[in-house]
Amino acid sequence: MISLCKVMYVLVLSVIHANTSVNPFRSVPVTVKTYENETVLLPCYVDETESKIRVRWYKDSTLLGDSMDAHHLLPNRVRMHTNYSLQLDSLGAEDTADYTCEVIRPEPMGSIRQTHSIEVQYSPTVRTIPEDGFVEVRKGEYVDIGCDATGTPTPIVNWRKNGETMALLEHRSRIKFRAEHRLLAGVYECIVNNGVGDPVRSSIRVLIDDAPVVSTQRSFVHTAVGLRAALAATVEFAAPPARTAWYRDGRPVRTDDRIVMMVQDNVHQLIFRTVRKSDLGNYTFRAENQLGMADLQFKLTGIPNVASFKVDPVHNKATPTSFTLLWEVDSYSTILEYNLWIRPYYGRLSTTEPDAFTTEAPANLWSKIVVPGDSRQGPIHSAVYTVRGLTPSTVYETIVTSRNRFGWSKPSAVLHFATEPGAGRQVPSTAIYTDITPILEELEPEVHNISQAQVFERVAEMTSSCERETLSVILTFTAIFLSVN
Repeated sequence: MISLCKVMYVLVLSVIHANTSVNPFRSVPVTVKTYENETVLLPCYVDETESKIRVRWYKDSTLLGDSMDAHHLLPNRVRMHTNYSLQLDSLGAEDTADYTCEVIRPEPMGSIRQTHSIEVQYSPTVRTIPEDGFVEVRKGEYVDIGCDATGTPTPIVNWRKNGETMALLEHRSRIKFRAEHRLLAGVYECIVNNGVGDPVRSSIRVLIDDAPVVSTQRSFVHTAVGLRAALAATVEFAAPPARTAWYRDGRPVRTDDRIVMMVQDNVHQLIFRTVRKSDLGNYTFRAENQLGMADLQFKLTGIPNVASFKVDPVHNKATPTSFTLLWEVDSYSTILEYNLWIRPYYGRLSTTEPDAFTTEAPANLWSKIVVPGDSRQGPIHSAVYTVRGLTPSTVYETIVTSRNRFGWSKPSAVLHFATEPGAGRQVPSTAIYTDITPILEELEPEVHNISQAQVFERVAEMTSSCERETLSVILTFTAIFLSVN
């Protein structure tokens, strides 16, 4: 009998549990994704065959309304219908939440709940860090900038610097780095997008204080007495702004109606309206701020400009033992003489094995040719030279310098040229140069401090006097001068 009572008790509990576990809702939980100013209706449909039920609505954990408590007023824009559904009008971002419908039933059934979600999607907004959008630090200090973005869905943040995309590993909202170089300065722009509306942009200007940086396109300025000349320096960077000045021989340049200083944007000029012989010499442009100083050295001179080889199929004629060179040089004074330097480059005859060719780098065996100048006053001087006695199927390199009454010019760019194969000589297939045209190498960037540059450093690389005399016997030269009208 005892065991039968236990079984009945278990069965009753099972039936009660089964009845209470049945879901009485005729609605299902929903997640509503909508936009601002829209209207949403959240269902709370239950079986009302039993006695009158009581329904409460919650926003997250806050009670919104009670169907049997008229004193608990629903917030503005919110109302409960007779079927207990909840309507929200003119939605805003603050309405994003979980909304729970609680049905309170008589004992022993107890209360039941059903939760819906509203996600009000709205376009992103952004607030820069710092808010004024400007950061100034010294070189070596840390930069910490960011964009505090809000919006639903969660926005994605991308960055650009000076208009160029930054390749970050993640869509981070904060950037921190050490200001190790002035080039890290610039305008950092964050682009915030969540697919709702247009992307939002905001920018932060980062300024890195550092010593001035200056440059020039020409530190060696060729002129003549009576002409106009100008020395020009560009202040590429200076933060804080730099104080600038022009010096000659350590003393500030004195200006007057003939010598004037001009500044346009970041270009500083020292202008000589009429050059006098006493103006020729070395000048210094200086830019200085609290963090350092930068100097540019200039030379105002009558020395010729750098000569320029001309690559011209009409004049650059090659034979197995000769080649014709053409160059031009700017000089307001008469060219007194030229120095032409020449040596084999590669594919030349080996010095250790007769009739064998080598492609090893050449030794510094420069041969100098002294060529008389012309009688023209300039400003453009031109000459054509045929170099004879060369080795067939050989590539040579050559440079030229010019001298007038003020001195020697700096060396020209290197010109590479090749002679044709010679008759009766077996030339390896790797040393056929009939299709090689003269190649002119680019000049190295002009040094800012001309006083630190030698006029011609290759002089130290010349061979001994005995070697030069031997080479002079092998090479003979015919010079033809061209005057440019």
